[in-house]
Amino acid sequence: MRLACVSPLPPQRSGIADYSAALLPHLRPYCERLVGVVETGVKPALPSGVLDAVYDASDSSWWAIERAVPLYHMGNNSVYHRYVYDLLQRFPGITVLHDGSLLPFINAVTLESGARAAFVRELSFAAGPDGATLAWQYLRGETALNPAKHTMLARACRASSGIIVHSDYMQHKVKHITSQTPVVVIPMLDMTPVEAKLYTLAASRSRLGLAPEAMLLGAFGFIAPTKRLEAVLHTLTELKVTYPQLRLICVGQVVEGYDFMTQVSAMGLQDVVQVTGYVSPTEFALYLQAIDIGVNLRYPTWGETSATLIRLLAAAKPVLVTDTASFSDLPDAVVCKVPYDADEARVLKALLRRLIVDTAWRQAMGDAAYAYVKEQCDPARVAQQYAAFIQSATYGFAVSS
Repeated sequence: MRLACVSPLPPQRSGIADYSAALLPHLRPYCERLVGVVETGVKPALPSGVLDAVYDASDSSWWAIERAVPLYHMGNNSVYHRYVYDLLQRFPGITVLHDGSLLPFINAVTLESGARAAFVRELSFAAGPDGATLAWQYLRGETALNPAKHTMLARACRASSGIIVHSDYMQHKVKHITSQTPVVVIPMLDMTPVEAKLYTLAASRSRLGLAPEAMLLGAFGFIAPTKRLEAVLHTLTELKVTYPQLRLICVGQVVEGYDFMTQVSAMGLQDVVQVTGYVSPTEFALYLQAIDIGVNLRYPTWGETSATLIRLLAAAKPVLVTDTASFSDLPDAVVCKVPYDADEARVLKALLRRLIVDTAWRQAMGDAAYAYVKEQCDPARVAQQYAAFIQSATYGFAVSS
């Protein structure tokens, strides 16, 4: 198999770049030829021998020279994925959909550069006969577009010879858009660095200067209203009285315009909540090992699978998730599911209280999480599934494991 990976790659600061970098060495054994197609000026930081060649996205000669199947990693970031979106429409291949809606991406590549007509064309293609009318209503401020409903996935899906998604939820969504294109669910792979697994909870806390006796909750990634942390703060105001050792560490940056720390102060939680800001990959891995309970709530969501959630499960941590979209697909024994309706506060408090006091249950949840990732998300297993699907969707036969 000859394969061209069209994706952001390290040193670009992108979760999909990290994902592709973790996948490529395991795809290598299935490929007679494996090349990368990257954004102009990017020099991929990958181990020697993973790629046979690297092509600039502005140079389409890779298509004729390599005669390789393109593997497009499509995400929502307009900085990293504009060229991916352009190429997947020109050269048919396999598309990995990492996000459940491309509306923010389409907005960025059209409206933010003043290309109103291009936006109208995109929505017309995605929404059918009423798309143009809807687009102009949106442009005039007469209506809003819901990313969960107006996903803008149609062009990417219909241009592809095969589509890879990470959840049953997304497979159902894609099949509703195109019934002709083969779609397969391949679990998100575990991207935990090998060296990160060497640190124990105690050793990680020691390196980070964290109190060894604390009960640490950890939320990871950008801090935004969709992460439901306000509900967590309200719960902490009640639980901190009974459990004074309880702490919440938010490992990441607060998104622009979200005054999270004002909420923390207003609730009197300055001594309970810590926000680290951006941390290095090594520190990020240490924090994953150092916490007792993961917090990975998210609503609204458009169907994306959280790579950080997989890493929390791989670290054998019990994790609180919102019971919606792809998170609902996970087994009940693996994650603690919290509704996003009026019952959210009550269920969240009950689950946290039990996780704090019931050491055996906390351990059992962590063990189930680890077993799930080891079975479903092992990079070698994921790569074999990729290779089998690419061969089947492209040539009509699959490689053997």
